[in-house]
Amino acid sequence: MIDGFKQGYPSLNDELVAGIRDRTKDFTGVSVDTSEVVVTNGCGAAFGILSIALAGWPVGVESPFYLPAYEYFRRTTKMWYARCRPELDWGIDFDSLRTELEKQDRPGALFFVSPSNPTGHIHTEADWRRLVDLAGEFDHVIITDEVYDEMSYSPFTSLLEVSKDVPVIYMHGFSKVWRAPEVRVGYLILQDPEEQATQLFNEVKSVASLGFGVNPLSQMMANQLLTENQEFRKQRFDGIRDRRDALNRAISKSTNLRSVVADGATYQMVETPWNDWDVCNRLLREHKILVTPGSVHDSGLGENFVRVVFLNKAEYLKQFVEYLDTFGE
Repeated sequence: MIDGFKQGYPSLNDELVAGIRDRTKDFTGVSVDTSEVVVTNGCGAAFGILSIALAGWPVGVESPFYLPAYEYFRRTTKMWYARCRPELDWGIDFDSLRTELEKQDRPGALFFVSPSNPTGHIHTEADWRRLVDLAGEFDHVIITDEVYDEMSYSPFTSLLEVSKDVPVIYMHGFSKVWRAPEVRVGYLILQDPEEQATQLFNEVKSVASLGFGVNPLSQMMANQLLTENQEFRKQRFDGIRDRRDALNRAISKSTNLRSVVADGATYQMVETPWNDWDVCNRLLREHKILVTPGSVHDSGLGENFVRVVFLNKAEYLKQFVEYLDTFGE
């Protein structure tokens, strides 16, 4: 029996923290201390903690953005956009980023996701290094959401591996890689080798202690998930990659559609000649197909992108592309 049943909600399972430390070392090569791990009630609670701890801070949010992150940060922080561009294959627009950082009147934070929801882009090691250099120059903490890290179809590098002395808040959880959203376990790793963000990190821990913890049964389940067979997990992800490939084979045959192939996760932006809301409304009304207008992920993106989830069967993805390709007929 773990201590949680003796002490009440939300005590912490030391075995789970140890497992998170081991998994982080195995996947990123970075050793973290127990004191740097904050276990949360899913990634949603992690965003809630960060939005409270960062209240009033200037926060540059990667755009196109992950909608829950946007909704949390816009309510409490001085949020601005750190844009990634389709013409850069959804990579970071570093010229724009520097311009935005020069406008800030105080240190702040940068939030990036890799692999990305909604674009499926993986930030390269070279881009991570450029981002770290900029963050260091402008005294910014980097928040990195890497919840899809193992679900990568091209080489993946964790920001933790290249962050040097820049403070990093690393986000992860069990909803994606371990395919267990119902468990509601997420975690933050607070890495600050030069103790530059001590006040912020203490505030994160203080907010987390207010009741964002995880019930003991969920902690036990998450601890078991850490021992999942790696080959079994790889087979699941290979199947998702095959569906991504089926989607893009269909797109390649279209004269109307363009898309940057997703590097990871389960999402991809598809560019059409038509208004994104019109496309989404008609697909839902006529074909019961749900996709997201790209403009809800960034109003500056324009109106011609839709976000697709490629988890469906290959034949359904092909049929979806056929419907989309003939939208204007």
